[in-house]
Amino acid sequence: MPTTFSGGLPAARAILEERFGYPRFRVHQLKVLGPLLSGRNVLAVLPTGAGKSLCYQVPALLGTGLTLVVSPLISLMQDQVGALRRRRIAAAYLNSQLDADQQRVTLDSAIDGRLVLLYCAPERMASLTRRLVATATPISLLAIDEAHCITEWGNEFRPVYRRLGMFRSFLGRPPTIALTGSATPATREDIIRVLRMPDAEVVVTSFDRPNLRFAVRRVSDDRERFAIIRTRVRESSGPGTGGGRGGGGGGGASLIYTPTRRLTELVTRALLRTSVRAAPYHAGLTASVRRRVLRAFLADEVDVVVATSAFGMGIDKPDVRHVLHWGPPPTLEAYYQEAGRAGRDGEPSECLILWRPQDFAWGNVAHPMRRYVEARRDHRAIILQHFGEM
Repeated sequence: MPTTFSGGLPAARAILEERFGYPRFRVHQLKVLGPLLSGRNVLAVLPTGAGKSLCYQVPALLGTGLTLVVSPLISLMQDQVGALRRRRIAAAYLNSQLDADQQRVTLDSAIDGRLVLLYCAPERMASLTRRLVATATPISLLAIDEAHCITEWGNEFRPVYRRLGMFRSFLGRPPTIALTGSATPATREDIIRVLRMPDAEVVVTSFDRPNLRFAVRRVSDDRERFAIIRTRVRESSGPGTGGGRGGGGGGGASLIYTPTRRLTELVTRALLRTSVRAAPYHAGLTASVRRRVLRAFLADEVDVVVATSAFGMGIDKPDVRHVLHWGPPPTLEAYYQEAGRAGRDGEPSECLILWRPQDFAWGNVAHPMRRYVEARRDHRAIILQHFGEM
């Protein structure tokens, strides 16, 4: 496959410093960029906070055509496109939050060569692919962000994920990078098979993040569960109405994951009554409200976000000191993704699951997750073993 990138690693290093402000690539980023810039397909399994997005954003600026990014969540697209535009990089997204005129303008910009990166949901790929092929729009790179969704969501929740390999073929099999922070060996094989890139270079770094403390705690009832959450949150955000930056606390943020929208609202209101700056985030809120919550959290105007699984992937908030789960997530992969929001700045942070046996009555928690919370041995070791590292 011929390369569509110019300048190789020297040019990539120059762009990294000039456009993104970083002096050098990390070792694992170089392992990804080496084969990718030579035109090879890559599956990159890198831990949260490892700088995965740079592995396609930098090559996008070296390409001769459009970089198309398939992204699973609107919040993730908005966060990344906003950051790119602040760096004066021509990026846009296509999603359901745009009206017909906005979508037409965005697509015309991509076809006319005025965009460097275009983000879209997998559900948009069918119509987008037809238009790009019909207009002979050159695609220099296809990036599949959060590629574990191919396996986790592709079978039932979002079956279009299983068709991404077909769309890739229609686009002429451009160099492709699939990125994820959590993928077992079986999931890696599935991603490669679905995307039809058996020759892909597979780059897997350690899943171990030594600055994170993984813990579980069994509780007797929801009252105890909330009391523990309130204590942990106030350790970071500090007492008083000033929150973490003005309240004399530890100067960090917290994420609380709950299984339902109703619990998200209830926990948020309970925290607000204790003078903690908290906000809810779930799919039942309007897009504008979700954007405001995300902006406030990233700007340190909110210390705690109480969320369903709709919040999290790709959110670049370095100082999250606690990721607290009201109950066990469905899978260990989902938990590793959500817990991975903690400690992206390398500082000590806690990932805690609160649970009681009644949490398993719904039957949606996979056996590895139940084994994890019930285990008395090192939970870090269980995670590493699950992802094939031990």
